[in-house]
Amino acid sequence: MRSILFIAHNASVDSKVGIKEVALALDLPTHYLGKILQQLSKNGIIQSIKGPHGGFYLNEVSKNVKIIRIIEVVDGLDFFNQCGLGLSQCSDDHPCPIHNDFKVCRDGLLTLFSSKSIEDFLLSRQDIAEYVGLTSNQITKVFF
Repeated sequence: MRSILFIAHNASVDSKVGIKEVALALDLPTHYLGKILQQLSKNGIIQSIKGPHGGFYLNEVSKNVKIIRIIEVVDGLDFFNQCGLGLSQCSDDHPCPIHNDFKVCRDGLLTLFSSKSIEDFLLSRQDIAEYVGLTSNQITKVFF
């Protein structure tokens, strides 16, 4: 999510960001990030162009992608069907000790991620600064 938000804040169709820039800004391994961004690009969540003026960006359609779609592409949706304790026999008919409580949390996250888009997470640097009590320049160094 951080890489998508970084790209959304710092790139456009006319001005793309490269993988090294994203990795450096977010302190992520370039190789690892490359695999994730490649998956996201192949699935139309972000856009990429190869070449000297290439890089990553989000178009307007991508900004409306729901967060659940990103989770599905990167990690899969198994979490939303699994037992909170990792038991294979847990179900509504045969619940584990935390089944009912975990199901409420899990279903709540599914609802949240299914209803929110990338655009919903795009706060301005000023908005982020107000939330966490930092200046806009400090936010750029911490988050972007």
